[in-house]
Amino acid sequence: MSKASGESVTVERASTEEDITRINEFFNSKAIKQELHRFTYRATLDRAFNRKDRRLFYVEDDGVLVGALMVWCESRVLDDEEAQIRLIAVSPDSRDRGIAAALCRRAEGFATEQNQDRISADVARDSPAVDFWTSIGYEIEYEWETDGGREMYRMIKPL
Repeated sequence: MSKASGESVTVERASTEEDITRINEFFNSKAIKQELHRFTYRATLDRAFNRKDRRLFYVEDDGVLVGALMVWCESRVLDDEEAQIRLIAVSPDSRDRGIAAALCRRAEGFATEQNQDRISADVARDSPAVDFWTSIGYEIEYEWETDGGREMYRMIKPL
């Protein structure tokens, strides 16, 4: 297991059933679920774990999971050669330490290995996370609205 401290952030790939369980518990913790506005199903994480075109990554600090990300490089909902960061979260008390940026760099590296030429993320239009995404090189590609009426941005970055 790895440790996140200061400027040095180590991102691990989920490699065991225990990793998936911990990531699922993290995404469904009260603080994270409230920000994501959704429940994360274990079956979704299992599929990402078992497919060669999807990955789960995480960061821990002193044995505690403090950040996680799921990336897809192939899906019927994606354009050819487009990867997408489907879920990303960092514990509120672990933010502003470079953890989210490190997770994204790892996802971008995986997408490049999978021969994708761009990567996207969907972000709520009114979220402070929009500033994060632009700070790491993503641009607004277009606006869209969820079935529930939430206004979103599709953020995109060339790889």
